[in-house]
Amino acid sequence: MMHELQSGDRQDNRHDSHSTGGAAEAVSDTDTTSATTAAGASTDAAATTSEYANDTATTATTDAEANDTAATATNPAASHIHFPLRQVATAIVSIGALASLWYARAVYNTHTGTSFWLFWVAFALALGVWAAVIWFHWWRALPNAVRIPIGIVLCVALCGFGVSQAAIASHMRDEGDRNLDYIIVLGAQVHQGSPSLVLRYRLDRAAEYLRANPDTTCIVSGGQGPNEPYAEARGMADYLEHDAGIDASRIIEEPDSTTTVENLRNSRMIIDRASNTGSAGSAASEPSIGIVTNDFHVFRSLHIAHDQGYTDVYGIAAGSPRDMLLNNMVRESFAEAKYLIKR
Repeated sequence: MMHELQSGDRQDNRHDSHSTGGAAEAVSDTDTTSATTAAGASTDAAATTSEYANDTATTATTDAEANDTAATATNPAASHIHFPLRQVATAIVSIGALASLWYARAVYNTHTGTSFWLFWVAFALALGVWAAVIWFHWWRALPNAVRIPIGIVLCVALCGFGVSQAAIASHMRDEGDRNLDYIIVLGAQVHQGSPSLVLRYRLDRAAEYLRANPDTTCIVSGGQGPNEPYAEARGMADYLEHDAGIDASRIIEEPDSTTTVENLRNSRMIIDRASNTGSAGSAASEPSIGIVTNDFHVFRSLHIAHDQGYTDVYGIAAGSPRDMLLNNMVRESFAEAKYLIKR
């Protein structure tokens, strides 16, 4: 009997919830529930954090858009438009190169007898290289040992060009003085039967002065170039006498010079001989002289005259073709530089 009871107790203990086996199962169930609860809590926390981050980003974006809208409303120029500066700069320089080629053709078609139109062709090529430098960033690739000297040379050249242009412009409205003893009309290209347009401006200005000052003598100065039918002085005298109505006795021809330096030197020799023989002026005093030339040419002419000993000298500016003024102004800067180097 005792043995059966003991045997039954052990068997019944397996089904007792308060037994050791039941406790283990309860502990296991509790751990599983706790883990599930913790995982759910972590998931909820992560979702909450994600939602908070999204809400924060959305709020920041909304605030930024609001600020941009307010800035645009306050200042319409602040509209976030960004231009591709490299492309724009390349396009501008390229257009300049094409314009230079077009201008070279225009200068060539004037048939002035000079080859300065080639300068504009060279300038177009230089602009083309500049456009390539901008587009391909070649300038940044050069070492400072190369960039610095190039920059200095360009700055000096631009400054010198600017100074010469200012000097040229300062004499473009010179009117001379009244009742001068002589005026010297500097030569330019002549065609068969007529002067060139540039020379006609000079001759018309000289005729205007001579009519207003009847005691002034006129010297027309210019030799014959390889592309001219006769000496420039001959064509100039004919125009003043037959077209402008100036008396031939007031006109002296100087037909040997081919440059401005020779124009003024040879004309001065004529004036000195006339003064010494008493035919005009007085040997005891310096004759007053006016130099008639186109507006862009007055400065260099006066510079040369002063170097040759002219003291009482004035510029008398004639007009010039407006469409060729840029070409003539640039050409004068180079001519002035050449004169300074060679004198």
